[in-house]
Amino acid sequence: MAISLAEAKAHLRVVHTTDDAYIESLIEAALAYVTEVGVAIATPIQPPVRQAAYMLISHFYENRDATSDSPSTAVTFGVSALTAPYREHSI
Repeated sequence: MAISLAEAKAHLRVVHTTDDAYIESLIEAALAYVTEVGVAIATPIQPPVRQAAYMLISHFYENRDATSDSPSTAVTFGVSALTAPYREHSI
């Protein structure tokens, strides 16, 4: 996995194990989203792409229920800005 459970928990500042399975699902969802918008995840993962995934993981963890029709503008902008240089473009 491009982001480990331990890395995600450190980013979230979570020390308990109660949410481990949930956090693992958030890692998968964040990386799937990044891939879905056209970013090829390298090995090792590119630092800006890693930060974008961390932003998504944090957003998902802190907002378990949909609070509005769209995500925070800051999250949307940050993820877009961080991943833009890594998006695959078709000619």
